[in-house]
Amino acid sequence: MKLWRIVQEKKYLLRIFLWINCIILLILLSFSSLIYVNVEKNVFQSEYEGSQKVLSQMKYNIDYLDTMIRKLTFSTYSSNDVKALMYLNDEETYDHMNTINKLNATIVANYPFIQSVYVYNNHKKMYYSTFGDLYHKDVELDKVLSANPPITPLKAIVRKMQTGGSSESPIYETVLSYVMFENVDEQGIMDGAIILNVKLDWLVDNIRTINQFDSRTQSDLYILDDNHKFMETDPNRLIAENSSAATIKQAFETSVSQDRVHAGEPAGFFSSKVNGENFIVSYIYLENTGWTLLEAKPYKEVYANLKQLMDTILIITAAVFVGALLLTLSASQGIYRPVRRLMEQTSWSGAVKDGSLEPGLKDEFSYLTEVYRKSREQLYEYHLEKNNNTSIMKIYFLKKLISDSYSMNVSEFEDVLRLLNVSLSQDQPFMICVLRIDEYKRFLSHKSLAERELLRFAIANITTDALSKTCVAQTVDMKDDSFTILLNTADSQAESVEIVKQALVEAQSYIQKHYHVSFSATVSSPITEYTAIAAAYNSTLANSSYRYVFGTKSVITQALIDDNTGSVDIEHVWVMVSKLIEAVPKGNAPKTEEKLRDVFQQIRKLDYGSIMLVSMQVVHQLKKTIFEMNRTSKEPIAIPARLMSRELYEEETIEQFEQLLLEAVRSIHSEGEEKAIQGNQVVADTVKEIIDSNYFDSSLSAASISDMMRLPAYKLSKISKIHLGMSIPEYINQVKLHKAVEWMENSKLSIQEIMQRVGVENESYFYKLFKAKFGMTPREYMAKRTR
Repeated sequence: MKLWRIVQEKKYLLRIFLWINCIILLILLSFSSLIYVNVEKNVFQSEYEGSQKVLSQMKYNIDYLDTMIRKLTFSTYSSNDVKALMYLNDEETYDHMNTINKLNATIVANYPFIQSVYVYNNHKKMYYSTFGDLYHKDVELDKVLSANPPITPLKAIVRKMQTGGSSESPIYETVLSYVMFENVDEQGIMDGAIILNVKLDWLVDNIRTINQFDSRTQSDLYILDDNHKFMETDPNRLIAENSSAATIKQAFETSVSQDRVHAGEPAGFFSSKVNGENFIVSYIYLENTGWTLLEAKPYKEVYANLKQLMDTILIITAAVFVGALLLTLSASQGIYRPVRRLMEQTSWSGAVKDGSLEPGLKDEFSYLTEVYRKSREQLYEYHLEKNNNTSIMKIYFLKKLISDSYSMNVSEFEDVLRLLNVSLSQDQPFMICVLRIDEYKRFLSHKSLAERELLRFAIANITTDALSKTCVAQTVDMKDDSFTILLNTADSQAESVEIVKQALVEAQSYIQKHYHVSFSATVSSPITEYTAIAAAYNSTLANSSYRYVFGTKSVITQALIDDNTGSVDIEHVWVMVSKLIEAVPKGNAPKTEEKLRDVFQQIRKLDYGSIMLVSMQVVHQLKKTIFEMNRTSKEPIAIPARLMSRELYEEETIEQFEQLLLEAVRSIHSEGEEKAIQGNQVVADTVKEIIDSNYFDSSLSAASISDMMRLPAYKLSKISKIHLGMSIPEYINQVKLHKAVEWMENSKLSIQEIMQRVGVENESYFYKLFKAKFGMTPREYMAKRTR
């Protein structure tokens, strides 16, 4: 419920937040998708190119072998010995038998991929073979040759060939047979032919090497012959019995048009689903043999890196989005800040209760619209009152009430209440509250008339709204620095004052924060009889003067005044003032300031009249003291302008008044100290001049200089230490020693003669001073100089 209330209150903020995040998410997804699609395309193309390289290499090998075998078959067919055996009608001779041996020795032995060579003789209906018996029976070849349509010369025929076993359990091997013939009889049977049977071992080895090169890819390579049947390269594992291979073959036949393959697109790829797993199938067509090479790779292997990239993109996108959420939250709050400030500034309008919007208000702008509407109505009423003299009459009736309520009868009082505010009732206790704008002179000088009117309206309206939460309030602008509020309160006296005080503090804080204007408030005690309203107003207005003691933005009650006053006797304060005045001429600034603070600490505890009286007396006594000091001083002290200014008595708080007096006291002491320093500097300069001019006089001393200048020796000693950095005797010795060094360096006088010239009579004393100053005796100094 609390979360829903927050959502209701911050709808516009949530909209900003969601819109920005949707845009960011859309951009992120667009960029991520673009990156992924491009990478997927590149990976797919790379895999396809890799597969095509493998298939092209296989195609090249097969084409090369096919060309070589064709040539070998044709050359063998052209041999006269072979043709003689091919068309032999008589019995075979040794030469004829030797032809088969020659084929075995020259072809089968030299070409390891040739399994055997047949010479077909149509007259005898038999095969002369290099494999097995001379007269060979090949049932599988007969089936192939008798098939319809007839075979094409020199075209590789994939077939089975029995290579062992018995008739009941034969052993077969897959071979490629190349048949060369020229003519056929009427039945379509060859008149004679040469047949080369090629082993598939090389092809099996190539396929196994490719399939096992990288076991991680799990790719499979298949060969379809010209009849679209699998070329069985491994007799122990028939491809046709593999369901996956059968599915891939079926997908190839379905997805790829044979016309397209034969017409000009001999290579390509397609995707297929086998046993629930996606495969990429690449193919290439072999024009010479009519075969098709297929390579199948599973998606999970082909796109292993792509999946990793996808995961990385998702993680980065999520991280960026989380970071964007935080930045968006900050940015949204920045965008929302003016709206929030407007909400805060207008939260007294009544459209917000308990931190939530009233029913019917959709969002912040509907709330602000409602506030604007109500504000326009209030301003309209305010101007209407101003224009139709209602405000003037309210002030008149309120002044009448607070000036002579004791003389009103009940009916007159009810008429006044009805004219002031229809909700006011004489059946409940009344309270008077006086508001005073702080720093009113500054308020008048720094604000235009329109600004002042708006701020006065804000103070009256906001304070009335704050008080109206707990009681009925009627506020009247008195057109000076004050407002008067008439309140109907609850029955309990102590609770009423405390509730009103809290409401006033709340209004003060709000107005200070949003309008940068402060006011102080004074609250009366509850009044049960309407006739006492006038007396309560006069007392409250008088109590508002205690802002001078409690400061600006204070809320003053009679209890607060009673607690603060009465604990100090004014006679005691007069004694403290006398001690303060006595301390001023002594020139000790810290002590004087301390006494001044103590005096004002006690003044604050007096009643207002006594405070003003004592404060004025302090100023008068300070002026009088300065006059007395100037009578006996050669250099008169100017009276600080603060003490002569009328503005001193116009300060709103005693704290400001005290601060001005402290500044005045500091200026008095600083001026006196400055003149004393200047006089002491003159004394120090004179002492220095006397010593520099009479250093050769042996009777020169601090006492003789004191007598000469007619100043006390202790004062001269103090001034010398401050301005010369040493005592007078020390300075005399320093001058004598420096003069002695000058004589040593610039003359040939003896030490005794130099002593006489600088006014030193005792030789041992001179040696002692010299060594202490220069770290050596006079003789050592002179000896060092002459080296």
